[in-house]
Amino acid sequence: MKLYYLGPKGTFSYLAATQYQPETDIDYVSKSNLYEVVAAVSEDDDSVAVVPIENSIEGTINIVADALTQQNIYAQGELHLDIQFALYGIDGASVHDISTVYSIGPAISQTSKYIQSHGFDIDYVDSTIKSLDMISNGIGAIAPLGSGETYGYTPIEQNIEDYPHNVTRFLVVSNQPSHIENASDTMLLITPQFDKPGLLASILNTFVLFNINLSWIESRPLKTQLGMYHFFVQADTPITEDLSKVIKILNTLDFQVTIIGSFNKLN
Repeated sequence: MKLYYLGPKGTFSYLAATQYQPETDIDYVSKSNLYEVVAAVSEDDDSVAVVPIENSIEGTINIVADALTQQNIYAQGELHLDIQFALYGIDGASVHDISTVYSIGPAISQTSKYIQSHGFDIDYVDSTIKSLDMISNGIGAIAPLGSGETYGYTPIEQNIEDYPHNVTRFLVVSNQPSHIENASDTMLLITPQFDKPGLLASILNTFVLFNINLSWIESRPLKTQLGMYHFFVQADTPITEDLSKVIKILNTLDFQVTIIGSFNKLN
């Protein structure tokens, strides 16, 4: 079986993948961006992928959320990874020698206070590890703490993330639906058939009626017209009789409900 992840080795996605299954137990396949990860797993029946869905600072990873609505992928598990960043540069460089830093968008955002405090210019690459390839005189890379050492670099400064309790939530996904009988969580995609007042209230009140707690609520554009949205909800429950009743009620209220997955948190 293959495991697709946003590579190369050392990215947060790679570190999350090692929490799911060690590289000795499954065939790791790196991809250069999240679009390729999603496309690969959606077309490969004998595979899973580990993809970021939400960061405690940045919020939802829209590429992955949209893929759950547009691609043939389903959630099979969830895991959490503490996020720590470091600034890497050429040997002997200090922070005062750096004028420009490279990284991916979320990493830049999650270290923005640090970047602004030093007045760095910024530029972007497809993965945090690719930022290490840009290192030269005056050029630094913001990458996962510990990853630069794998490629021969020593941190100039470490733990440069804006907030100390920075966590990213990852999903294990495949192109096969998975409904675990005693799951801790069930993720649903709820799509209104037409616009009307109180759409979100109708959804939330239905879950309240059966005392089902929601740990994640997110809206994404329906991409058919301005002002129309899908709603993701993650319920702290397996697929019980009560949850089935919620789905039935939402159907009668003109919502289409898709079960993205019923799964366990893996850590």
